[in-house]
Amino acid sequence: VPLAMPLQLRRRSSPLLARGPAVGVAVASVVGFCLGRGPKVAASLAPWGPRLYTKGPLCSVRIRPRLTRPSTSSAISSEAAPLPQLLTLHPYRALWRLAWPTIIIALLRTSYGIIDSFWIGCLGVNELEAMGASSFAVWLLLLTGEVACLGVHAVAAVCEGAGERNGVGKAVVQGLWFSVFCGILTLFLVPLIGAYFQLVGVGHRPAVVAAGTAYLRLLIWGTAPMTACGVLASGFKGVAELRPVLIVNVVCVLLNFALDPLFIWGGFGLRPMGVGGAAVATNLCAVVATLISFKLLQWQGVTLDPAPPSRSALQRIVKIGLPISLGGIAFTFIYICLGHLLSSMGGFYLAALGLGHKVEAMAFTVTEGFGAAAATLVGQWLGAGREKEARESSIRAAIVAAAVMVPFALIFQVFAHPLVAIFTQDPDTILAATSYLRIVSFCFPFMGIEHVMDGSLMAAGDTVPSFLTGLLCNTARIPLSIWLAPKYGVSAVWLVIVTTTVAKALVKRWAFREAAFPCLPEVSRLHEPLHLGFANDVALFAVYVVPSETATSAA
Repeated sequence: VPLAMPLQLRRRSSPLLARGPAVGVAVASVVGFCLGRGPKVAASLAPWGPRLYTKGPLCSVRIRPRLTRPSTSSAISSEAAPLPQLLTLHPYRALWRLAWPTIIIALLRTSYGIIDSFWIGCLGVNELEAMGASSFAVWLLLLTGEVACLGVHAVAAVCEGAGERNGVGKAVVQGLWFSVFCGILTLFLVPLIGAYFQLVGVGHRPAVVAAGTAYLRLLIWGTAPMTACGVLASGFKGVAELRPVLIVNVVCVLLNFALDPLFIWGGFGLRPMGVGGAAVATNLCAVVATLISFKLLQWQGVTLDPAPPSRSALQRIVKIGLPISLGGIAFTFIYICLGHLLSSMGGFYLAALGLGHKVEAMAFTVTEGFGAAAATLVGQWLGAGREKEARESSIRAAIVAAAVMVPFALIFQVFAHPLVAIFTQDPDTILAATSYLRIVSFCFPFMGIEHVMDGSLMAAGDTVPSFLTGLLCNTARIPLSIWLAPKYGVSAVWLVIVTTTVAKALVKRWAFREAAFPCLPEVSRLHEPLHLGFANDVALFAVYVVPSETATSAA
């Protein structure tokens, strides 16, 4: 109570303080000292402290000293606030509760592209090639929206840990504003679609360019709803309620599967739209997911009151999410350069790299699930003011993620050849892709550690180390591959990928261990220690000792 409510000094009679100003000063000093020492001691004096403060014949001046924290938040200290339900569970149970739905959600989201490819493939080779050529642009659009999703996830987890469910809603609302701005800005990219297809090397094929342009021109209009549904999903992740997100994704995947043929070939009064119909179906699914998620998040007790865009809140969200998104964009460009190197050694090597990425996508998705789970756990512990538990939860998640990836590594070692043979019958491509999977699988446990550290640093609001580490290590793959490939063949390129992945995991682990918590402004404000200071002591002394006619100015 003394931490959250101002104390009012009123002129009243009290037998205790009527005995003299010395008693009043003594009481004020003791209670003030206890309030400055900590909320537990202050709470124990709550029944007596305000009564002693507010009674006395010498309290002739009505002043209202503020004993609340200098934050706009009304949260009390983590020692007094109850922990969120997630943090009361067994640590490993809490981790699995977050990880498995996140993995399934990620797999469901990848199915959108698979469904589009399935139906568009029925149109012809040119349309399917246009879909593949558009994948890089689609990836860039998704990474742009990820800026808000990642930032909202971190802020929401911290607010939930601090007992500020209101703060979760405010972060989500600002993330929705970001999705609006993002959708408007991406519309300016429409005139650049033709130049994009020239850049990816299909500009000399008019049929492919026409189909790809139709697809991207319509898909860009869905940037805002796609980002918005991701932001709302991040709100669910922050409060550790992922079943609604899972249900929404299942519904929308089934809806997308049904709408694709309807818009591609027409029916029920709709005209055929060809490749663009798949983009329209995806956009409609994003709108449906946004509307359903908005209502479900409100049912979880998250208040989503309309509010104008806040510059400071948007800057905080962008500061967290932008480095990771830039790292993803840089990673894509680096692999384009690496692809050129492999194609110069033989076209089947580039095909082998692409097939390897498709096969290892399952393992990659699992590590992303553990990274998101670690972000929620670390964020909530930091919001609760428990730095030690935050670090322990990160280490625990890294160990579990590494252990889970060991069976994946063994499976890829034993079954790499039959897995690759599902996608191609070319013997050279099968041989190269098999060697890729068998070599790269050695770093799967470190890939799990890397993603957990990414999530932990994101929850702490310090994503720059993740960006710099990824940028340096991924960029190093190009000169190292150019240097080693002529001497040792394509296996050297695979070994370079393994070595840099291990280096990224170790460096990011070191960065998280050395991070000065809390990094997020919300944490530091919510848990800033209460300090009354010398000025407050002077004010109390004036109230109790100085004559009433000079008390006002002295206070």
